Amino acid sequence: MGEHDFSSVMEPYSFVERGVRRKVVHPSYNFFTYENDLALVELEAPVKYRPHIAPICLPSNEDFLIGRNASITGWGRLKEGGVLPSILQEVQVPIISNHKCKIMFLAAGRREYIPDIFMCSGLEEGRKDSCQGDSGGPVQVQGEDGRWFLAGIISWGIGCGEPNLPGVCTRISKYKTWILKNIK
Repeated sequence: MGEHDFSSVMEPYSFVERGVRRKVVHPSYNFFTYENDLALVELEAPVKYRPHIAPICLPSNEDFLIGRNASITGWGRLKEGGVLPSILQEVQVPIISNHKCKIMFLAAGRREYIPDIFMCSGLEEGRKDSCQGDSGGPVQVQGEDGRWFLAGIISWGIGCGEPNLPGVCTRISKYKTWILKNIK
């Protein structure tokens, strides 16, 4: 946690490593459709929050996110088939409705199943997206109160930043009850 540049040991704050005590994969995860694509990880030891390591809130069940910008971070490829960066990347992408998501995929010649447990983000012209290696990473939105919450977890996409091919993530608000039940 807290890593920013893999190629440097001269960062202002050092990263923190922890082993995993327990992993809980969603029992209905579907490898073929990516439905229920999330897991919880319990660390072996607590982590002390620092300026570069902080918790993130869970979303409320009623968050209306269409049109809001989401911040996506990760060390995934910079383009499809491209190199992996050494510095943590961040991109801002708008959240779109699942209906618009399906229409965009159709415009690109793809008929994709987008149930309400998924959430899409991206632009019709492409350019901004997560990419290979970003899966499992956060889709964060800043709430009206200024606090950040985890709106989604990067799940799947087709290509990276291609026109009419938005990124698809697991919509966390649909799993809040499951998360809370399993973190006790």
